[in-house]
Parts: sequence; C-alpha cells; structure tokens
Amino acid sequence: MTNQLQGRKIAILATDGFEEVELTEPREALEEAAAETHLVSPKNGTIKAWNHTKWGGDYEVDVTLDEADHTDYHGLMLPGGVMNPDSLRADTRAVEFATKFLHAGKPIAAICHGPQLLIETKELQGKTMTSYPSIKTDLINAGVNWVDKEVVVDHGLTTSRKPDDIPAFNSKMIEEYREGVHEELAPN
Repeated sequence: MTNQLQGRKIAILATDGFEEVELTEPREALEEAAAETHLVSPKNGTIKAWNHTKWGGDYEVDVTLDEADHTDYHGLMLPGGVMNPDSLRADTRAVEFATKFLHAGKPIAAICHGPQLLIETKELQGKTMTSYPSIKTDLINAGVNWVDKEVVVDHGLTTSRKPDDIPAFNSKMIEEYREGVHEELAPN
C-alpha cells in the first residue's frame, strides 16, 4: 500500500468515546499508504478513546471543527464507538462538516456506529450501506439500502460493521480515497 495516497489529506472526525481500534488501525493504514491524516474534533487538546469495555488512551486533536475547512481534505473518515457518533450527530458543526464532503463528492469511510453522523446530513436516500446492527433501522429510516456485509462501497461511501471488518474496511477505504471525487456521491 506504499505511496498510494501520496499528497492526500484525510480528516478523521471524532470526539470522546470513539472505539480506539476503529481510529488507530485505519489511521495507521492511511499513513502507511502515505496519506496525511488530521484528527478533527469539536474540542481542542485531547480526546479519550473507548477500548471495548473501558476507557482507552488519549489522542491529540490536530484541528478543531471551528478551524477545519473541508476544502483542505481529500476525504473523511468516521470511526465508531457508541458515544462518539452520538455526540457528533448532535453537533451542528460536525453535521455540516460531513455534509460538505457529501456535497463535494469526496470519499467518506465510516465504520460501526460512525454512519450515525451521516444520518443527520439527510443525504443518504438511496445509498447502500452497512453498519453495526443496532443502527440498521436508523439507516433504513434515512432511506438507506442496508446490507449485512463486512464492507460496502457505494460511489465513494465506504462502510463496515465492526472491528473484525477493519482489514476489508481499510483496503476499500484506501481504494476510494485513491480514486478521489465521486460525482455520484453528491446528492442530486
């Protein structure tokens, strides 16, 4: 995967309570592919990970949402965890940030509960996606064709169900970021 993403910048949007492995492993894969990653968060300083059943490590925020500009990035990655996307979906700045990626047709990768933020964009009608099973109904109610597969790609929108799917998620995520803008991802 070396240098596949040379010259690409990827925003990783997260806040306290993200599932640690769903941020660290995809970020490592992106950086191994030569992408520059920025951890973007509503708050400055550090955010705290969740590690399965207990708190995990602290991670330094690179750019706050107030400072982040979607035009600086080639793609967006959304880790899951239960608390993280639930907090982000209630933050209008986070919803607006994600919506701008959709409108620009820029690739987005979301794993586990990460797609919850995308529901709030009201731009998922007709998309085929997967997620952690507990948010299946939410996605269906948002107009998504939900499928139970380890990784699903719909015109630059990459989704996976859980940490076990990370290898497939990473591979497809990198492929979509390498392809770049997908006009079909942008709403009509």
